[in-house]
Amino acid sequence: MGYRVPLLRGLREPYIISHQVRKEESLSGLWQQGLFLTLLAAFIYGISGFFGIGSEMVSKKLIELPRSDYETYKLLFGLGQVGWGMVFANITMFLPALFFWTLIDVEFRKIIAVQFIVLFIYLLEKLLSIPFFIFMGLNKDSSLFSFGIIAQSLTSIELLIHLFSSITLFQIWTFVVQYKYFKVLSERDPRFILIMLLGIHLFIAIVSALLSTIQFEKII
Repeated sequence: MGYRVPLLRGLREPYIISHQVRKEESLSGLWQQGLFLTLLAAFIYGISGFFGIGSEMVSKKLIELPRSDYETYKLLFGLGQVGWGMVFANITMFLPALFFWTLIDVEFRKIIAVQFIVLFIYLLEKLLSIPFFIFMGLNKDSSLFSFGIIAQSLTSIELLIHLFSSITLFQIWTFVVQYKYFKVLSERDPRFILIMLLGIHLFIAIVSALLSTIQFEKII
């Protein structure tokens, strides 16, 4: 019977849990936790889709649709968000883990356990952003958790606004969590781990910003 990494304690006590994970020879419950987080992501993204969050790009076209077509679109968009939530969860859990596995001498299952905590933080951010959108109309670029508002006050360059909007307090939190865990789990120089994490987080922010600049409403 291996050690089961607690998600909430993993957030609150990274120093203690990281040392516990390091000394354990095996971890248990990874598939159960992965399935739970995938279903949780589907649920949260489903709620987001139900309220139309993310559909702003085609909102003008929706006005022209008949009532029946509008309801069908809402259903398809909601189902699409559920599916994307599941895809996003698995990408977050496994894709960075494969990258880290090639660079640091840490067992893959232990890296996956760290990514579970990272995904949990991202889902918390998604959940907390929903009421801000519903009651205040704040989209991603104007999120109180990101630097998008500051960027909008300093520049009108769309790409820079999207870039700073992609850098959120929760992303910084995941960076700190990953660094604390990998510094304990890996024998690599902490400076190497720091540069590695900075690189991948910056890459993610740039890709997210570039995707945000694509005018999908002109494609649909």
